[in-house]
Amino acid sequence: MNIKLIHSKVNAVLKAASPITLPVDIESIAKKRGLDVLPYELGPDVSGLLAIKDGKGTIGYNSTETRVRRRFTIAHELGHYELHKEKSDLFVDKQFIYRSQNSPITVDHQIMEHEANYFASCILMPTDQVRKELEKMDIDLVSEEGIKHLAKVFEVSTTAMSLRIDKLGFF
Repeated sequence: MNIKLIHSKVNAVLKAASPITLPVDIESIAKKRGLDVLPYELGPDVSGLLAIKDGKGTIGYNSTETRVRRRFTIAHELGHYELHKEKSDLFVDKQFIYRSQNSPITVDHQIMEHEANYFASCILMPTDQVRKELEKMDIDLVSEEGIKHLAKVFEVSTTAMSLRIDKLGFF
């Protein structure tokens, strides 16, 4: 995974969208990047997709999923657009494939999925904003209460928040 490239892309996208307020308005950011963002009924196994035609991208997200899941899906698909648009014209986030131990997808495809997830995490929970929120807290960060509080501020799942804090080395 090319972490340096991902950070560079995230920083460029956030800079173009500044000022950043919390929670990050990921749908607005995607639209400013020239993408259409549309709800779809994608069934129980598909969270979202990115389709690119003639250089124009459309993000479709599963309208039946929770708001935090939809936000992460939009950020994930934006990650594919920013990082991988030259590699494919269709990306589909199938839960049963990408979140399964028995995934039939290639190693290259798995890397792209991990990169898109990391991009989503970084853009929804920017490092500087996470640090500022942690400095304001008077509750124990590693407590369930602390993680829930931060997840609410950033409008992400508690799992995503825990993973981001761990990746940043704040635990």
